[in-house]
Amino acid sequence: MRLVFDLSSMVRWHGPPVGLVRAQRHYAAVALASAASDVVFTVFDPIGRVPMQVPRDMAAAIVAGDVACDLSFYPDPMRIKVRFHDRWPRWARALLMAIIRPRRILRLELGALRHNAPRGRLAPLMDRLDRWLTKPAERPPREDGTRVRLVPFRMVAEKRFEPRPGDHMLLMNSDWSHTDISILSRESRAAGARIVVLLHDIIPIQFPEWYKRHDVTRFTDYVNRAVRLADRFILTSKRVEADIADYCGKLGIPSPKVMLVPLGCDSVRKSKAAGELPAELEAGRYILFVSTIEPRKNHSMLMEVWRRLALDGTLARCPMKLVFVGRKGWMVEEVLAELHDHPEYGRSLLHYGNADDAALTRLYEKSTFCLYPSLYEGYGLPPVEALFYGKALVASTGGAIAEVVGSFGLCLDPHDVDGWEDAMRRWISDPEARAPYEAKAGAFVPRTWEQAGEETMAAALAPLTEEAGDRPARPDLMTGDAA
Repeated sequence: MRLVFDLSSMVRWHGPPVGLVRAQRHYAAVALASAASDVVFTVFDPIGRVPMQVPRDMAAAIVAGDVACDLSFYPDPMRIKVRFHDRWPRWARALLMAIIRPRRILRLELGALRHNAPRGRLAPLMDRLDRWLTKPAERPPREDGTRVRLVPFRMVAEKRFEPRPGDHMLLMNSDWSHTDISILSRESRAAGARIVVLLHDIIPIQFPEWYKRHDVTRFTDYVNRAVRLADRFILTSKRVEADIADYCGKLGIPSPKVMLVPLGCDSVRKSKAAGELPAELEAGRYILFVSTIEPRKNHSMLMEVWRRLALDGTLARCPMKLVFVGRKGWMVEEVLAELHDHPEYGRSLLHYGNADDAALTRLYEKSTFCLYPSLYEGYGLPPVEALFYGKALVASTGGAIAEVVGSFGLCLDPHDVDGWEDAMRRWISDPEARAPYEAKAGAFVPRTWEQAGEETMAAALAPLTEEAGDRPARPDLMTGDAA
């Protein structure tokens, strides 16, 4: 039995790994290191609309974040609105791209040359050419200052992948716009192979107001196909399992077979050398909220609480700062305008964008306590990371957050502004009020990514039966209680 691991989303990612991309890379790294099963890596060819096999050494480079492809001129397989050139033959598309984007073509071919050529006398020249041809926004620097190497898609897609009887193909949640699950399912079933989908949540379906309309349409189309075509779902929380069951009930179809595998914790962050705190921060004098800036994360509620705490003199009596850390997401214009117009912005309310692992380690370690007021999550990694760093945590009850945090944190309704105000005032004014939760966080033992990855691989390869309700034997895995 082979595990077929799809890398279609990872091969397109140029920046530092965040969120679900980080989880995918951890799982793919476990698959690469696995000696217990035969693993094949694939990417979906958006022009030929077929799965392509990836050489193992290239897969390792993609998973490590060393290599990626610029597919901005390629069609998204699940695109609703087809662009005029999406149906052109491959040679015509290549010619058009060479005419309108010659710099990008040269950069990709140089990437291929640099990837294949040994480091020698020409290496410095090729490095200078690469820097000259690349705009900074096209390849954000990684933590060590290097940038991902962009190569042509042909170097990644070695040959057409041919499924075999007994293969289990694992598709990840964020592949919803980069693969065509109908094609993959059809080819798999014809060969006697199976499709397994790791789905993190269905929040765009539940709360479409938080997303762009075309993304909601494409994501909904993917889930509607997946719940009918996948042989098994791997989910990360009981909350998502219930959400899927409820959605399938509305569609009038049976719920898919499910196995639950909670996510790991990014312990690699703590193991790296910590960076320095920004000059405007003092250790033990700031509260930390790590999250992408987007409406669902509920920054607006925290900003209102912070305004009240400033007005009633709490911040004057007990000097403290509120720090948002996270890159800008989507549908964020109103949230950013509210942030920049806040009377405490730039004083006791601060925002840092893409913090690398070293900087984030120091921010976690020196914070007073952490917050996570998100309106809804299918899991919620930042609150687990806060507990991992031993920080007292106030989190929301939105979605699966309370399930994941368990008794280790204080969980409040994300809409209860008064409740959050009261809790934050008490924790700021009286360290003894938060001491019990600091003690609980100190006892928290997270699941490792290696453990989560191995369990995910096992779930993907587990024999499929006709019995419903594949479930794990350890319900305590949802919190650090398992350790």
